Amino acid sequence: MDRNDEKFKSLLLIGCILAVLGVGLSIYALLHHLEVKQLGQTNFSCNISDALSCDDIANSKFAEDPWANPMGVYGVGYFLGLFALLITARVKENLRRDALQAYTVMVGIGVVASIVLFGISEFIIGKICPTCVGIYAVTFLSAVVLFFSRQAIPTPWSLKAITNGGWYGIMALLASIAVYQVVKPQSTKNFKADLPMTSSQIDQHNALKNLSAGEPPILAALDPNVSPSIKIDFSAYSGLGEDYRKGSDDAKVKIVEFADYQCPSCATASKALVALAAELGDKVLIVFKNFPLDSTCNASVQSKMHPFACEAAVMSRCAGQIGKFWEMNQKIFANQKDIDSTRLVAWAKDLGLNDDQIKQCKSSPDIVKKLQDDVRQANEAGLSGTPTIFINGRKFNGAVDPEILKQIVRALQES
Repeated sequence: MDRNDEKFKSLLLIGCILAVLGVGLSIYALLHHLEVKQLGQTNFSCNISDALSCDDIANSKFAEDPWANPMGVYGVGYFLGLFALLITARVKENLRRDALQAYTVMVGIGVVASIVLFGISEFIIGKICPTCVGIYAVTFLSAVVLFFSRQAIPTPWSLKAITNGGWYGIMALLASIAVYQVVKPQSTKNFKADLPMTSSQIDQHNALKNLSAGEPPILAALDPNVSPSIKIDFSAYSGLGEDYRKGSDDAKVKIVEFADYQCPSCATASKALVALAAELGDKVLIVFKNFPLDSTCNASVQSKMHPFACEAAVMSRCAGQIGKFWEMNQKIFANQKDIDSTRLVAWAKDLGLNDDQIKQCKSSPDIVKKLQDDVRQANEAGLSGTPTIFINGRKFNGAVDPEILKQIVRALQES
């Protein structure tokens, strides 16, 4: 065996391993991107710190091409193309020169693209995506291996040879995009984990709705009609159990929030509502209802968008049985990125629940039925995402801003 054959075998073995690793990392990045676009925030392990955050990169305008194809799709196609070229060089000796020269060019393109993308990440977005860095590292390692195996590349160099081999890479990329377009998930019933209106949209909404009824302009942020399905259970012995709440049951203004414990905006909204209750006291009643984006307890959601949302909802109501609902509620929201089954139980024990109480509560059919009743109310009222707020039975169509809510409360108290 001559030296060139040894170099070729080394390039083939290490290059294929790196290509497979690159495909794996690109798929991980793609799955992460899809979840970010659906939910706004994820619990993926690539979110290490404020500076090392793949969520921030995926939420940037550079994360997709103009046709909404994520960069992860390009990564999958790129590394599949490298793999295909190496295998072609191995099984078709008559195409070895074309395949390896095209492979060399593709590796070079990958290095340049990695430098550009890293520069965008560091200097424009101001964040670093650890998964992306892993992909860049694989690309650079491929270049290093190629450099030390360069004697295996047949000569003379030819543009025609590079073009002939390059079609393998192009076909791999086009195939990846085509497959993605076919299999990419669609949002379940268009449920969103972030509701929707900016300040300017609220202003426009205010200018167009309800003013003819003689209401203060701020109340135009509320739907004109009361949703009859929104009910508040004030007693632990009524129906399937009480709704946990803050403030006075006799308050003229009652705010009902439907939320999901793994929804980032729900955490922000809940914090704002708790602060509002603390400031206004008996002038307002804040009621918490569950709408988990998890098919385990919510039949209107066809997937486990938030895999621990139902468990979190159950555990918060378990804590409520010993008078610790709001403590558990805020604990879960404050540690949203760390939610899993083990931590939910640990947090409940920290608040005073023992193993027997937790076991009995988790097996209670009444708690699940209560969650399902919350879901029924929300669906009948036309809920399309979380968080959703109803004020005196009227759906609130704005961002959960404490100042806006205080103005609405004040206007309703004076009406």
